[in-house]
Amino acid sequence: MNLLDRASPEVIDTPRAWVACLGAATMNGAAFGIVYTFGAFFSEIRTEFDAGSGPTALIFGIALLGFFGFGAVSGAWFERVGPRPLALAGGLVFVVSLLVAAGAGSIGVAYLAIGLGLGIGGGCFTAPLTVATGGLFATQRVMALGVLATGNGIGTLVMVPLAEALISDLGWRSAYRWLAVIAAVAFAIGLATMLRPPARPGGPAQSVRTSDILRLPVFVRLFVVSVLFGIGLYIAFAFVIPFAERNGISGRWAARLVGIIGLASIVGRLGLTGAARRFGAVRVFRAALVAMVVAFAIWALAGGTLVLLVVFTVVLGTAYGGFVAIAPEVTLVLFPELPPGRTMGLLFLSVGLGGLIGPPLAGVLDAAGWSEAEVIAVPAALAVVAVIGARGLVEPATS
Repeated sequence: MNLLDRASPEVIDTPRAWVACLGAATMNGAAFGIVYTFGAFFSEIRTEFDAGSGPTALIFGIALLGFFGFGAVSGAWFERVGPRPLALAGGLVFVVSLLVAAGAGSIGVAYLAIGLGLGIGGGCFTAPLTVATGGLFATQRVMALGVLATGNGIGTLVMVPLAEALISDLGWRSAYRWLAVIAAVAFAIGLATMLRPPARPGGPAQSVRTSDILRLPVFVRLFVVSVLFGIGLYIAFAFVIPFAERNGISGRWAARLVGIIGLASIVGRLGLTGAARRFGAVRVFRAALVAMVVAFAIWALAGGTLVLLVVFTVVLGTAYGGFVAIAPEVTLVLFPELPPGRTMGLLFLSVGLGGLIGPPLAGVLDAAGWSEAEVIAVPAALAVVAVIGARGLVEPATS
């Protein structure tokens, strides 16, 4: 099969479509999981290069901006070439960047390899694979997107504790080399099973420009809500480990907290995907945002109490899982007449902007002497604003 060939329409909702969905989940899951290991590497990189919390956290922010933000570019390219060329190029960049990170001799190289390399490499294929998976299903689309998002949660659940163990036993540089091997294997599986969705007669107009989409008030509202969600989420991913260790939690248990977020997100992705089929995607999307507010309130009170930290990660993970599983369906439901590659790419960009803003902001506030509760109050307040903003998103009535 040529890299640009489309699957036949008969593949829709078939077992072959599910094989492609699982392959995409494997590829995206490995990429998400590896990017989210940064919290395990945070202290090692900060110490190695004698950098402060803010400059070190900025590496993660750059990676997230590329990982999600490049979706605005790759989503548009997807409409022309499909997922395979983007996945091949992005996978190569991602693996090479891990190897470069392992040999980094300065914080500048870490910015390039971990920040730009992993970010843009993953950004080449994460949004396109989401659009491709949605295009392979009709009646089972919500469930397929939920399964795809579950792969991301499994990746986080597995990769973060694995990275912590590798760092402890072999050092952070060797840990990155092993992650490169794991990524290469996962990406090979994804590429081997990948399909380009068939063209659908009467589909959304491809002449719509990105600037046209960004002038739609409802889309702007969704975009801003997603930015605010991203700020809070990635402050948690970047700082739950160092904040826990500072309060007397062991490194192994601190790493497990991120793993618990991943595990809870799997429950959230599958459970809330089912709820969306019953109550509507937009309503469940709003409920996930409310759960984020609750999670941050628990984190602010937790301190060094392990039980409360576990409760925080469970609530956050469930909210996170519901958001990432339902947001693509919300986009498709609210904007069926728009090109899905462009709308999905912009949705990914919004979360990436949150990732760029959140961790460095929290790092600067932490370095300035703010207490942990005060730092956590910032994303909590922004999550409240997101809940208020999401009230303006209304699912269209179906006949």
